[in-house]
Amino acid sequence: NTRPDIAFAVHQCAKFCNNPKLLHEKAVKHIGQYLAGTAKQGIILNPNSSGKLDAYVDSDFAGRWHQKYAELRESVLSRTGFVITYCNCPVTWSSKLQTEIALSTTEAEYIALSTMCRTLLPMRMLLKEINKHTVHKLQIDDSRLSTNLMNSTGDGKLVVSEIFEDNSGCIVLANDDQYRPRTKHLAIKWHHFKDQVRNGNLKVSKVDTKINWADIFTKAVDKTTFERLRNLMMGW
Repeated sequence: NTRPDIAFAVHQCAKFCNNPKLLHEKAVKHIGQYLAGTAKQGIILNPNSSGKLDAYVDSDFAGRWHQKYAELRESVLSRTGFVITYCNCPVTWSSKLQTEIALSTTEAEYIALSTMCRTLLPMRMLLKEINKHTVHKLQIDDSRLSTNLMNSTGDGKLVVSEIFEDNSGCIVLANDDQYRPRTKHLAIKWHHFKDQVRNGNLKVSKVDTKINWADIFTKAVDKTTFERLRNLMMGW
């Protein structure tokens, strides 16, 4: 719960709990050695004054595919990775395989975005309830409400949540009200959050892949990339 940097590796190993091999034993020991070497580290919380719930989201399109296992359905499933932040501090994150086969990189990214919103939207509702009851019980003057403290605009409406995504096609699909023939099969299951974008509660923005925190949840990355993203997300 305090080490998002190992979320991807732990999920990879956890899938083989019922039938582990020597390879998985070595992987678990490697994770243990990493934790032992960073035992005094965790998440350094350095909140800013935005008062916002934001998110970084990414996917790895069919990243597990291998010719040797091409007949297995699981080998072509893409991976969803996201982290939701409050005041720029990570509060919840996930690294898991998607439940259906994506047909393109854009579709895999869009499924990841939609999946993340199923966590983000209830958190926004919870914050709204906290704001309302805290203001009422503490008898705080609405005119003195600050977005720095309450994640509110002062009129009871939450500050817009910004979702950072590095796939341009996914961003267009999320912000566009039109349903195109090639993506019409997404309409029922994955477009559920688009009303929130249209109403101004969510904003999907472009972010460079090099600073997309969620990249660390979708695939094994080189040491330099891992340490850069870890520093952005965890502060060390």
